[in-house]
Amino acid sequence: MPEEGPPDGVEGQAPDVPEVGGRGAEVDATAGRRGSAVLVAVAALVAGALVSGVVLGFRATGLVLGAGLVVVAVVRLTGSTRAAGPLAVRSRAVDAAVVLVLAVALVLLSLLTPGGEPRV
Repeated sequence: MPEEGPPDGVEGQAPDVPEVGGRGAEVDATAGRRGSAVLVAVAALVAGALVSGVVLGFRATGLVLGAGLVVVAVVRLTGSTRAAGPLAVRSRAVDAAVVLVLAVALVLLSLLTPGGEPRV
């Protein structure tokens, strides 16, 4: 039975692996912290909206979420891509436009829906 060695016949050397280039090639040590901060801020916004929904009704929840989406759109439009963290999906203009359309729709729906007072 023949001995199996490295595929290229050279012992102790790793096979040549091409380096991957592009956007993900450079690693930023603070990127994970920035992304976490953005996600924590969004989670705090959602938690605040849920509390306002329990205390004030669904109309307040829609207004809080809509205001938060406007803030997210402004941050995405004016801030850098790195500052936006995981909110940066497409180009700045497209991301901001989509979030603003969602914010306006959410605010309009919360204002036009009858009721909205808490039942507590």
